[in-house]
Amino acid sequence: MSTVDKALSVLNLFSESTPNLGLSEIARQLGWDKSNIQRYVSDLTRHGILEQSPKDKSYYLGPSLTRLSMLRDLTHPVAGEVAQALHDLAEATGETAHSSMLVGNRLMTTGIVETKIKGTRVYIDPAEALPFHATASGLAFLSASPAAQVERVLSGNLLRFTSNTEMDRNRLLGQIERVHESGYAKASGTYESDVVGIAAPIIGFRGVAVGAIAVATPASRFAKDTESATSRHVMKIASQVSRIHGAK
Repeated sequence: MSTVDKALSVLNLFSESTPNLGLSEIARQLGWDKSNIQRYVSDLTRHGILEQSPKDKSYYLGPSLTRLSMLRDLTHPVAGEVAQALHDLAEATGETAHSSMLVGNRLMTTGIVETKIKGTRVYIDPAEALPFHATASGLAFLSASPAAQVERVLSGNLLRFTSNTEMDRNRLLGQIERVHESGYAKASGTYESDVVGIAAPIIGFRGVAVGAIAVATPASRFAKDTESATSRHVMKIASQVSRIHGAK
């Protein structure tokens, strides 16, 4: 791993549920020597990417990330347009809408809009990578990805999340082909047992998937007519977001 890879590995440990991490915990989670972790953490802190608490000496995300985020929005305002598209999707479906993008070799959540209509709604962890084989977003992404990329994913370590998680490579390939034909993916109880996801790929300017647009619905109120209406809305918004990313 390069120095940049290692620094990003440290940053990827932070999440909404773990906003603060100590040096020993970072070393334990990554399985690295504590002295090496100290070097990366010190460099990140010096550049304002991390900050250290004066109370317990733990680390948390620093102000430089806010500056970079603001700069991206000013110079490349994709995020605002995607956020509006997600608001439209949440309003149209009455469910939680979310977007994801490929970051390195992981599918990461980049936007979430929760419904304001329903009292019961699906919670999406913004720091959690979406497994390709167990989520509608992942299957949608793979349906518009090069064959070599699909092969790399399915040849990797596939984790079982629920009793419905598909683990068989050939059956997954069949699912991906059906998603390619229909234009959308459906995943029912494969990542979380009580959640149904509907997703469509975001296509970039190179003509392949760069992410996915999805809606997450509690299984208790998902029905056949729900699937038909939701999939139409999801594909419409995914096409809109694809144009933002340069798709023809």
